[in-house]
Amino acid sequence: MTDMQWSALLGTTPLEITATLTAIIGVILIARQNILGWPLGLVWAGISAYLAFFEWQLVSDGILYLAYIPIQVYCWIVWARRGGPGAARPFVPTWLPREKQVLLAVAAAASVLIWGFGISALAGAVSWIPEPSLLWRDSTTTVLNFFAQFLQAKKRMENWVGWLIVNVLGIHIYWIKDSPIYAIQYAFFLFLGLYGWQQWQRSMRMHATSTPRKDDEP
Repeated sequence: MTDMQWSALLGTTPLEITATLTAIIGVILIARQNILGWPLGLVWAGISAYLAFFEWQLVSDGILYLAYIPIQVYCWIVWARRGGPGAARPFVPTWLPREKQVLLAVAAAASVLIWGFGISALAGAVSWIPEPSLLWRDSTTTVLNFFAQFLQAKKRMENWVGWLIVNVLGIHIYWIKDSPIYAIQYAFFLFLGLYGWQQWQRSMRMHATSTPRKDDEP
């Protein structure tokens, strides 16, 4: 490849490359249930907020990335508290009960509708907010990011389902927005999400086999 071709592939600023590298490493660490993934997420969120607002005019994503900063801190605190040496019980991944999964899906769909209509109305009323681009796709990724992040903080397996949808849409959105490095980032996230799902499932199985059933206890 020529220098110009590599420049087009990797993006126009070092910020995109830095954000991508910190994000990928952070997701790998979270997939391995390593708490150091959260501070790397803080770096990624800050850079991405700047790019979303000032480079791509993705209003929903910009708000999302700003919100990610306190969310990352919250997740960091939850993992430190529940996974620390003084925790009352092991902090391992779990699935929600079926009825709660249905409620979660309904709440997510309703939230996407509310967010999409709300951000569109806000952009029309506030002069400094640009007209949203790819409104419903951007709204879906934004809302599901919030849901998946808080599920991940609690180590709920459903978070990986949310990330699967977000990552597929993310590839599409950023390719259209001529940011191939972010599209490639979301492609990595797609595979890393599957890796994280597999790693958390393995953790669940290991915990289940190491925990005696009640009828096995003396």
